Order: sequence, then C-alpha cells, then structure tokens
Amino acid sequence: MLVEGCLAMKINGKLRAVMVLALFLAVISASELPETSSAIRYWWDVGHARTNDFVVPHWWTNYTLISSLFAPAWLACICAVVLICRRWPLLCVIALSTFLIVEPVSCASAPSADSHSETLLGLEEIPFVTAERAADEKHLERMDRILKQRAGDTGVFPTTERELHDVVGAVAFETSPYEQAGRRIPFDLRLVINQGTAHSETPEKPGIVYYAVNESGRQFVLTISGLNEPVSGRASMMKASTFYGGKQPWGGLLASEESLYER
Repeated sequence: MLVEGCLAMKINGKLRAVMVLALFLAVISASELPETSSAIRYWWDVGHARTNDFVVPHWWTNYTLISSLFAPAWLACICAVVLICRRWPLLCVIALSTFLIVEPVSCASAPSADSHSETLLGLEEIPFVTAERAADEKHLERMDRILKQRAGDTGVFPTTERELHDVVGAVAFETSPYEQAGRRIPFDLRLVINQGTAHSETPEKPGIVYYAVNESGRQFVLTISGLNEPVSGRASMMKASTFYGGKQPWGGLLASEESLYER
C-alpha cells in the first residue's frame, strides 16, 4: 500500500508538472494568435477584393507563412502531449521541458526564413508588407543604377520629362506587384522639381515612382507609392522597413537618394 501510494504521488506530481508546463507554453503560443487571425483575414480579403480595391496578390513570404502557423502548430503539439500524459507522464514532462527551450528559439530564429524580414527578434511584427516592399525596393534600385550611370556619362541627372524617359526607358513601366480588378498595374514615373528631397503626396494608385530632382540636376531622391498592406481601397506613400538605432530618414518613406555633391 505504501509503495502504491508513493507511486501515485509521483505520478500525480508529474501530471501537475505537465499541466503547469503546458499552461505556460499555451500562454506563450496564444500570444501569437493575433498574427494568425490577421493572416487569415488578409488571405480572405485578397481573395475577395472588390473591383476598385488595389491588391498585392503575392503578398506573403516564407516568414509570413511560418509566423502565421507558429501559434496553431505549437498549440497542437502541446495538446497532443497533454492527451497522452496519463499514459506516459515522465515522457510528457521531458517533451514539454524541451518545448520550453525550443519554442522561444524557433520564435527568435523565424526571421532567418526570409532575407527581407525586418524584425530583429522573433515574431514581433508579422511581415504582411515585406513582399510588396521588396518588389518596390528592387524597382527603385534599378532606376537608381540607370540614373547614376547617366550622371556618370553627362555629369548631371535628368531635369526634364523627355530626358528622364529617354534615360530610364521601358524600365520605368515594368510590371509592378499590384493588381486591380484582376489586371496588373505597371509602374509609373513622375518628375518633380524641388530641392532634391523626398516627395510625398496622396497618390491615385500604387506603383508611381516620384523622381524629385533639384534644378541643377545634381541631386535626386526616388520615392514610390504603394499600399503598405496586401489589399486597400486607396494608395499611399510606401513606407520603409522599421529603422533601428536612430531617426527614420525621409520621414519613414521608402526612398533612394543620389547626389553629385562631395560628401
């Protein structure tokens, strides 16, 4: 009787440990459920967009998928362990103790699944805009290289619509990541004469590149309109990724700058 009583106490102690560990892990996992629900909402909204909505059809990345599945996957693992805890209590304590180490590590290493992810640690911000921003940034970089090469040949950047379109050519109007009513929207290009500073306005559509150049043609800044989310009824100026360690340049706009002045 004494032996059986001690054995029962050990088992009950292990079951209590299982429940405490499972509850703690469930709280950690459940804290990421808002990201899962947001991902589901965006998938629904993109698939059921209205005809006047602007859409980024390929808005997800590997990191987005991992982030949205993080909470359901871990909650499923925890539930599976709890279901078998009465049969193998010691094994379940070991499994949950291992989860307690692996879950935070998997959270912190999730950004490595995507080269364009902006977060420093874990699932602090699910990257719903990463794919859109990466496509826009790639386009700005191509434009920047062409304009910089032209300045290397002539000593100035274009300052008229004709010069600008002659230099950039068809690259300015290549396919963008945006759609409306099932039709792809090409990138567009606008010339803005100012002090060579970042231009911002309320755009009529996403994918418009604003080439802001000073009158002397010695400095320019490229900015671009976008959505900053997978689907929206109106466009906005595209924002840069989260900037750590200082003030956000150009008011947080996604921008590319070149200058012929000595720095």
